[in-house]
Amino acid sequence: MLMAYLGARVEYKIAFVKLGARYRKLRLERKMVQEDVLAHGFSVRHYQQLESGRPHSVKTFLRVSKMFKINPEVLIKGIFNVRGSR
Repeated sequence: MLMAYLGARVEYKIAFVKLGARYRKLRLERKMVQEDVLAHGFSVRHYQQLESGRPHSVKTFLRVSKMFKINPEVLIKGIFNVRGSR
């Protein structure tokens, strides 16, 4: 049971790192610098933490989605590996 819990924690950490990399990619594609996120209500430091893979809330995720004008479903697609149950 403990190993399953620890494994799940590692998977979520990896997922947030992937999500942060996606944020960075989108920002660069839009030719934004980190200071541009100030106009969207993020501090530069907080946004840097998001890009580096810091776990964050659904509310923050939705704010990032809105900032990039991208559907949240598209933004998260392929990030979390969901295992089917048998």
